[in-house]
Order: sequence, then structure tokens, then C-alpha cells
Amino acid sequence: MKQISIEQAAMRIAQALPGDGAFLCVGGKRPNTMTIGWGGLTYFWGKHVFLAPVRPQRFTHPLLEQEGEFTVCVPAPGEMRKALAQAGTLSGRDGDKFAAIGLETLPGRAVNAPVIRGCALYLECRVLARTAFTGEGTDDEVAARAYPQGDFHTLFFGEVIACYAGENV
Repeated sequence: MKQISIEQAAMRIAQALPGDGAFLCVGGKRPNTMTIGWGGLTYFWGKHVFLAPVRPQRFTHPLLEQEGEFTVCVPAPGEMRKALAQAGTLSGRDGDKFAAIGLETLPGRAVNAPVIRGCALYLECRVLARTAFTGEGTDDEVAARAYPQGDFHTLFFGEVIACYAGENV
């Protein structure tokens, strides 16, 4: 696995999230993954930051709050579609999601969160801040489409402390 520039990573993420999505992984006593289709790389507080929206009712949410670190694992375009779909529908509350889906993990290089073997891009992030998104001031059409039940996200701001390409890239 080789280090890549944040600019290269931003382009891959911009393609992946509107498409099949990516995996967000959290470590700790009970590691978990979930599929993300929103979020992205930005620049805040003089740092490269991945903005990860996670709904409070997701099993990953309290793990992310507790651990304060996460990884974003981006498959190559068109790859791992079934696993991404399963990671978005199964709950870690019911058991080891990695095993249930058949995903092999490796330890993160810089954080205590796993990465998923076979992905094209990896970001390792340390949470700098989190804030509850309430929907206040949100465009009516966006609110109706994205939050019909009012189940707003918590926005996790994760400093990118490692950024690298997968083995086959």
C-alpha cells in the first residue's frame, strides 16, 4: 500500500459517495462498519478533514463517539457492491458485521480502527469535533427528501492522519 495525495483521494471519494458508497469503520472492543453515501473531504482549522455524517440511531454512532477514530475504505468503482449493500442494511448490534459479510480486515496504520482488505483507497481519521445537525435553516426540499422522519445526523469532523492506496492500485 502506498501513500497518495489528499487531492487524489478527494477525486476518488467524490466519485464513490454518489455511486456505490464507501465503508466507514470503527475499532474498539466491538469493531463495526457501515456504508456511507454522504460526506467528503474538506479543509477545516488548517487541517484536511473528512466530514462523516452518522445518524444517532446507528450502532456505529456510540462507538465512534467512544473511540474518537475511524477509517474510510473506498472500493474501486464497481467493486464490492454486494458488501456495501449488506454493510448498509445489517446492524452490528446483531453480531460481527465483518464476518457476516465476509470482509477481511487489517489493522489501521495510524488509528485503532480496522481497514477493509481489497479497497482502493484508505483514509485514517481522528475525530476533532462533532456536532448535532438539527436541520435548522435547511432547504425545505432537502429536508423533506433527506430527513422525512426528522432523523438528523451527527457530523463527525475527522482529521485525515493517513491516506493511502490499496495493494492493487
